[in-house]
Amino acid sequence: MKTFHLLIHLLSGAVLGLGTEPPLEDPVDEISQSGIQSAFQILQREYIRKNDLTFDELNRSALHGLLSRLSFGAELIENTQHAASPSGGLHSELLTTEIAYVRLNSYSPEEVTQFELALRQFSEASIASLILDLRSKVPPGSFDVAAGILDFFLPRGLVLFKMKKLGQQDAELILSRTDPLWTAPVTLLVDEETGSVGETVASVLRQQKRAILLGMPTRGATFRYDVVPVDEKWSLRFAREEMILQDDTSVFMEGLKPDFRVEFSAESKGNVFKLSHGSSIKPHVFDEARVRYNEAALVARKHPELDAYIRRSAGKESDEHTHPPRDLVLQRAVDMLLSTQFLQQSKKSAPPPLIEAKKKGGANTVPSAIPPTE
Repeated sequence: MKTFHLLIHLLSGAVLGLGTEPPLEDPVDEISQSGIQSAFQILQREYIRKNDLTFDELNRSALHGLLSRLSFGAELIENTQHAASPSGGLHSELLTTEIAYVRLNSYSPEEVTQFELALRQFSEASIASLILDLRSKVPPGSFDVAAGILDFFLPRGLVLFKMKKLGQQDAELILSRTDPLWTAPVTLLVDEETGSVGETVASVLRQQKRAILLGMPTRGATFRYDVVPVDEKWSLRFAREEMILQDDTSVFMEGLKPDFRVEFSAESKGNVFKLSHGSSIKPHVFDEARVRYNEAALVARKHPELDAYIRRSAGKESDEHTHPPRDLVLQRAVDMLLSTQFLQQSKKSAPPPLIEAKKKGGANTVPSAIPPTE
């Protein structure tokens, strides 16, 4: 009977210390403890199929309800899933002569080393802009990796973030250990699949005013997991330590809202990542101009527009309909950076403003842009 009361206590949410407060409109959150016990007793006594409410069923229902309320704060995973590691390999390339793109696929220590080498090359080449893609879907990672990535952007000795265990007053301070390799602003791409490492990097860089965010809101899974086997097949993965920002704020269970929201489904993004694995992502960013009938086609005795029309008339797809899928988030990031670079160059090349000159009599005149004619 004590176990039964404990299960009721768990279902009521009284011992949930990791999740946020559930919605108030849920009746389970408003009913009293005595009401919960009465509901269980009535169901066990009067339910039309009360024989189905075995102790085993109550146990499973209690665990299912608890995990649902904790959301991604705790979950059951297969032991084989815990042992498997995601496919890694840093994706790094120049999208234009002034824009570099980097995506971490597994957030492994090896990728951090590769990232350092890529940043050094970009810095030596005086690349103006960096896009860091944090949208890879990966299991919860190491906060040492997050600190290693942040080292490349922030000054030595700065408090990057803190790690705090539940119920403890003091938090472990994580400091930057090296001088920054990249001092220019960073454009970060995030979404609901951005993991704990990616969210930590984005949270710290935004707080330090070193980055802007594009994409979709994140989940707020900024905590360190522990994984404990519960039987031969399953393990329990649960939040053990929470990441706290320098000013003691947290994005736990709240997540980050991007500065520029761009709707793009996780399925479409995964397809782009799969197609660009081991190759350039440029075909998924830049639109190719439609082939037109021009002088070159005339010399070559070809008519691309007529050929496309004939294919469409025959019910076939023309070349213009076979382009690869586009990464809308990355496209908008590139558009924004190209526009910014254009405006900056326009300011540098603009003629100096006209300066008002004063005549001896004190009247203000503006020099004419066109010389007067006789």
